Amino acid sequence: MTITPTKPLTPTHVKGLLWTDVLTKASRRIGRTRLVWNPRMAHLTTQTTAFWWHLDRTEPETDWGTESEASIGGRYVRFHQGRPVVEPRQLDPYFERVEQTGWIHPAARRLLGIWKAQLGQLNVADPGLTDQRPLAAGTGETLDRLADRRLLIDHRRYGGPILLDAARWGMPVRQLVSTAGHANYLLPILRELLPAIRPGRLFVLLYDDGLNADYTMLERVLAEFGATVTRLPLSRVPIGGRVVSSKYGGWAGSTLGDIAATEGSADRAAYRLGMRMYFVGSLDRGSTQSFRIDLLRRRVGRAARILALGPASAEWLPDLGRPAGYVDPHRLTTAVFGPRPRALSPGIRGIFG
Repeated sequence: MTITPTKPLTPTHVKGLLWTDVLTKASRRIGRTRLVWNPRMAHLTTQTTAFWWHLDRTEPETDWGTESEASIGGRYVRFHQGRPVVEPRQLDPYFERVEQTGWIHPAARRLLGIWKAQLGQLNVADPGLTDQRPLAAGTGETLDRLADRRLLIDHRRYGGPILLDAARWGMPVRQLVSTAGHANYLLPILRELLPAIRPGRLFVLLYDDGLNADYTMLERVLAEFGATVTRLPLSRVPIGGRVVSSKYGGWAGSTLGDIAATEGSADRAAYRLGMRMYFVGSLDRGSTQSFRIDLLRRRVGRAARILALGPASAEWLPDLGRPAGYVDPHRLTTAVFGPRPRALSPGIRGIFG
């Protein structure tokens, strides 16, 4: 799952991040688990670099370190509303800086700092939001590996793009690299994951279900190289009954910053537990329910009552789904927080708070 640092964290992002948090913490109870997160997977995209180019062109003197997440996100929405024409060559310096040094635009770094603080309030470990670690493999190496498996249609010699060829699985071809030499977001993901394939290792792909076609293709490509893969698509969280990309706005009042600032009597522990009860328990993988702050508040209130019971006298963990190789966050959450409140064992507290 990749999130471009161009706007505040919306309910859809919060759902994904909390599912990821519960998934990794719970799965560590049944085996070695590692969350793969490299910010370059999101930064080496036209979606991100075009916005950075726009900011540098229109506001070269702005001190981004003092801007709010809403103001930066508002600029992102207006950028897309304006539909500017960005020449591919204008983005080359941005791709080069990210690739060579892990550079992050000051506006994005400001957003990432805000995200880190907000995730800290939720007790979600920083997955490496500002890491400068290179991707595990280079572009050329990865393309060569794909070509060796006859998975590429390469039109570079004719001045054309590079296409990922999944026709053998009944799927349409997918552009991987543009005629300008800029990669689709799938290529950085492949650069990070292909070198990680090992016998006996399971890859769990958690992603926005609007990207099902791409991630089904990604699953097949990884399997072609010997990986065992399972997919966990998550539906987006509607706001006011509408599901739209964050680049179109509509998220004001519903961001993670807005939620954290909502007045209430519950303490931080209840906030952390209640957020997981709502975004992981109430909103299942395919939920179409709109974001409801009233229901979230009720979950936080219920969390406070559960925590008031004190710790359980004995450790208790439900069947964590060992045969699957990972723990389904929603099934675990609904199993733990059934209709009758019960005191939480230390193990459960560690997973949900």
